[in-house]
Amino acid sequence: MVSYARLLWSILLLVAAGLSANGAELTMWSLPVADLYPAGIALDGSMLYAAAAGGMETYRLDPDANVFRTWGVGDEPQDVVVVDGIPFTTVRSGSFVVSFHPDSLATTTSTVPFPDVSVGEIHRGLDTDEGHAVLWIAEMGAAGFLRFEHDPLLSPTPFGHPQDREVDSSVISIDVTVVEVGHEIYDYDTSLIPAPEPFAAGTTSPPYTEWRLSLGDDVRVTDIAAAHDGTLWISAGLPFLLRYDPVAETLQWLETIQNVRIFQGLLPAPDGSIWLSNLVEGSIGHLNAKTGLSEVWRIPGTEEVYDMAFDGQGNVWYTDRVGDAIGWLSPQNGTADVFLLPEGSEPLYVAVGDTGDVWFSAGSGNFLGRLKVRP
Repeated sequence: MVSYARLLWSILLLVAAGLSANGAELTMWSLPVADLYPAGIALDGSMLYAAAAGGMETYRLDPDANVFRTWGVGDEPQDVVVVDGIPFTTVRSGSFVVSFHPDSLATTTSTVPFPDVSVGEIHRGLDTDEGHAVLWIAEMGAAGFLRFEHDPLLSPTPFGHPQDREVDSSVISIDVTVVEVGHEIYDYDTSLIPAPEPFAAGTTSPPYTEWRLSLGDDVRVTDIAAAHDGTLWISAGLPFLLRYDPVAETLQWLETIQNVRIFQGLLPAPDGSIWLSNLVEGSIGHLNAKTGLSEVWRIPGTEEVYDMAFDGQGNVWYTDRVGDAIGWLSPQNGTADVFLLPEGSEPLYVAVGDTGDVWFSAGSGNFLGRLKVRP
């Protein structure tokens, strides 16, 4: 029989989690063509952009009007980022970057001038002193990464009116399961951390600069993330992280947490630490090389953490690609709120809006989703 004290403690855990045991409202907008496989997403105010990796278009969803707007960008768009109102999409086949005006038909294509690149994830770094936007791009076809410098004067000049399509949305109720999360802390001797090493200057062909890493013929960069100080985190499915400093032109190799080898999601924190996902065992790692903090959060029932995003309080939202779930990790309370999605959704990328709504792309489900947690 469960004791009264343990029952009370369980109730306190639910309250302490900061969300609600009342679940959430899930709204789904299906893409208008089958098997488009929405991948990378980006929020711009109330609008959500998504790259349709199985097609040739990037979509913009206006959730209030239930309207999709599309731009033809090329075969296999992978990711999207919005820079001062201008969206940029990486296109894997052909290795180029397309920028387009959100209120017109105007697009600008910039081809990467290096071989075997296959561009993937794209993230904004710190702007240059001249006010140019710096975008960092992962190379899916090689162990390398790119720096793309965008001059705002070269943004697409608007013309014409893009075609909008009305779409139906479906709304369902999602239950929440609150689970206690396993927490392990590992020894991490900061005195043994290798110092940053000089790294050869990249090869520049404006507006691109490319760096190749010596990681072996079969190793590919799986994820990148721009930190708040302008440095770049890089993962390649190996038991270490790379941190590139573009100002000092140095590269630092950091061993990761025990048992964390293959990870996709990299989430830099304002304090200089890095959160990372473990695709193999469904856990989330946290590393602070300055303080020596090295910890793992193991979430019961989670199969494959794919992407992560912070909410306004520094808690971590994540997607469980294989487990068809969206989760909310509260490190302070040692709990996770797990929201099960319809079977076959395959949630990939996640973003949190200013209002706290959680947006995600559902690859195999072929839809864009929004979670509204009930108060």
